Amino acid sequence: MSKKAKKDVKPYFYDLIQTPVVTEKSTMASEFGKVVFKVRNDATKADVKEAVEALFNVQVTKVNTLN
Repeated sequence: MSKKAKKDVKPYFYDLIQTPVVTEKSTMASEFGKVVFKVRNDATKADVKEAVEALFNVQVTKVNTLN
């Protein structure tokens, strides 16, 4: 993820991204610039990308989801 211009932050984004996941596996992924979040079950990849870009002021290149 790289820095980019700030987007509008919608209140919905704070509900969409619930918590960061801090495990051994996610910590190892952070060495490669990856971040793991717990998000709402009804969130789409596009929603997650838009929320992360707006909240953290970064450019998201890829979103992977897991149920």
